[in-house]
Amino acid sequence: MKNKIRITALMTALLLTVPLITGCQNNTGSTANPFWSDATAVSDIVTSVPQESVPTESVPISSPTESSLVSTEPRPTNNDISPAAWKVEDRDGHIIYMMGSIHMGDDSVQYMPDYIENAYLSCDSLAVEADISGILEDPAQAQQYAGMFLYSDGTKIQDHISEETYNGCVELLTSANLYNSMYDLFKPFIWTSAMSQAFPNYTGLDYNKGVDMMFLTRAKNENKTILEVESLTFQFEMFNSFSDELNDLMMSEYLQPNFGTLMNEGTLELFNAWKYGTVSEELILTGTFTEQDADKAALYQEYIDKLVLTRNRSMAETAEQYLQNGQKVFFLVGVLHFYGDGGLLDLLQQAGYTITPLS
Repeated sequence: MKNKIRITALMTALLLTVPLITGCQNNTGSTANPFWSDATAVSDIVTSVPQESVPTESVPISSPTESSLVSTEPRPTNNDISPAAWKVEDRDGHIIYMMGSIHMGDDSVQYMPDYIENAYLSCDSLAVEADISGILEDPAQAQQYAGMFLYSDGTKIQDHISEETYNGCVELLTSANLYNSMYDLFKPFIWTSAMSQAFPNYTGLDYNKGVDMMFLTRAKNENKTILEVESLTFQFEMFNSFSDELNDLMMSEYLQPNFGTLMNEGTLELFNAWKYGTVSEELILTGTFTEQDADKAALYQEYIDKLVLTRNRSMAETAEQYLQNGQKVFFLVGVLHFYGDGGLLDLLQQAGYTITPLS
């Protein structure tokens, strides 16, 4: 699997809620994108979202609140899979459970093994990166978020990326009947979202069956408290913080030969590793910074710092807050956040918490 593919498509699939609401295809090949249903909707967003209404500051991390334990009906389990999960305990005996998620799935992961089911049932709250249900159900809310990705300084995408990258991306979208000239008013996130639709999905995986989506739907049906570790606004603003050089590099990777094939193959590799608990930082990051010139290596490091390391520290602080409050929380975030130096397991162990793998 090519190193570049690991960076742009697969790490995002492991680490962000965002792919669920940015136009990823499901296993039928159809596209669900609340940002726009057709080319005309792009124009509607531009004209209907006042710039003064676009959020400009990150929503703070949700403050945990106490809630009472909710009993649930017995649910089937699936002991043929073994995703990684952990019990985290402080010196006072307070416990939360943590599980690495992947934002895609199929029918085989709609039920969890006993050790995860029991951990989930013992909790009265579900903590996820972001509660995406509102944006999926409300197109107006989706358009409001899309407004965050409009250039408000009079520039266009051509002013921020190279001519070669711009022309290549236009050609790719045009070949898939996805290009609309109004895209020029949008920042790179909208472009990469659209370009992800240009490649057929042969994995059999569906973002609507993502593990976090399954737990989120279930928790709401069972009246558990939903806690946001981050928020959609936070994640979107992170994309807006990428430098022009990094955005150019990320967009250009979609133009590499065989990108679609490599993306599908890599997605399946990572999904199966998640499914059987064999994901590791090395699986994705080994070789990422090798065979790259210094400028590209620095851009990839910017990507890792913003996508992973900074968020890990914030997530760890939130997990500690739940523990200190004595809350019973099932903490579900992208699986790669847990591994390696600066990962959640490392940070919480350094802070003195006892971590026990579930099995």
